[in-house]
Amino acid sequence: MIRYVAPASEADLYWEWLRAEVDQSPGNPRAAYRAAQAGLDSRLLDHLARDDRKGLLEEDWAHLRRAFHGIRGDYLDSLLTPRTQWSYGNLAVPDLNSVRIINATISFVPLAPSRRIEEFVAALDAGQETPNLDFLEVYRSMRPVFDPDRARGCPVLIAERRQGPYVLAEGLTRACVLVSRLGHGEAVPASVKVLLGVSLEARAWTWF
Repeated sequence: MIRYVAPASEADLYWEWLRAEVDQSPGNPRAAYRAAQAGLDSRLLDHLARDDRKGLLEEDWAHLRRAFHGIRGDYLDSLLTPRTQWSYGNLAVPDLNSVRIINATISFVPLAPSRRIEEFVAALDAGQETPNLDFLEVYRSMRPVFDPDRARGCPVLIAERRQGPYVLAEGLTRACVLVSRLGHGEAVPASVKVLLGVSLEARAWTWF
């Protein structure tokens, strides 16, 4: 279960998601494309890279909000209401095993009918291929070089209740790398910081 850390807001969702999208760390070949797609100037990209919100104006946050919607379209629109409660928390890395992947019936679910990340990663590491070849390429390139200490933006989880079960809305590749390393006895951090959105209407979300 996620251990509560601090309250958050929809603005934190934009911030964390965009930090991950434009992250220039090794193993993220889409970063340059995402940065261009976001349409953010170098000043805002620098703020995101440094996780620095100081001095940001209301118009800056408006740019970030538009960039988020420009990249993600209507992906989370049904949950972007005042009824969704956002908070930061810590999730033990072994608990990532039971977090569910999104309900992408064509791309991911055939490899993991239970939708548990643990089953999904086992299939990937056994050499099975997902129809989403872009994801597979990123996972395979990130697996050997990902550094959790340098990761930007935290995973985003969605649930009907704070106790779960949780669906991973953002951060699948990073979560898969950690679960894979854990399963192979490699070093992983004890926990990861996450952003959790709790809504009684979560089941209305297409990907839940």
